[in-house]
Amino acid sequence: MLRVLPSARELRDLFHYDINTGGLFHKTRDARWFVAGGQSPSHAAAIWNARFAGKPALNSLSKEGYRYGSLFGKKAKAHRVAYKIMHNSDPVDVDHINGIKSDNRPSNLRSVSRTENNCNASRPKNNTSGVVGVFWFEQTKKWQAQISKDQKKIHLGFFSSFSDAVSARKAAESQLGFHPNHGR
Repeated sequence: MLRVLPSARELRDLFHYDINTGGLFHKTRDARWFVAGGQSPSHAAAIWNARFAGKPALNSLSKEGYRYGSLFGKKAKAHRVAYKIMHNSDPVDVDHINGIKSDNRPSNLRSVSRTENNCNASRPKNNTSGVVGVFWFEQTKKWQAQISKDQKKIHLGFFSSFSDAVSARKAAESQLGFHPNHGR
């Protein structure tokens, strides 16, 4: 996995980034991007351009829902490439604000810490209550609310009503700086 990407200038030489769709497309490459092997760099460039120039790049979809592809023989995530093209720097961690991991439009990407990114997570698939951090606690026959921040679990209380547990959870999210989309 490419954690540190080529320079933004090099990425702009390699890819066209469509800011309206978030898509990346291969640009025509000259011989300088190819090493001499069984064929000359200019011949390798001509073959490569005939096959890839103008076509979608880094467009495979991972099982987690991120777009990725190969860049200099290593796996590269499209959202990291798009972010660097736009901002001239490697992001710390990229948050897809709307939660759609394949949506790489500039308005949907922000560089955040891992902690901040966790504050805009989607609801886990195993969640049964419909609200992150709220669940039925059988021993007390009440709804329990909890929240985690900086790898610390905070117990918010037991509640007779589901709506009170949800209110406690939402208040804690607001107080701790969670993104409004958290738990979607």
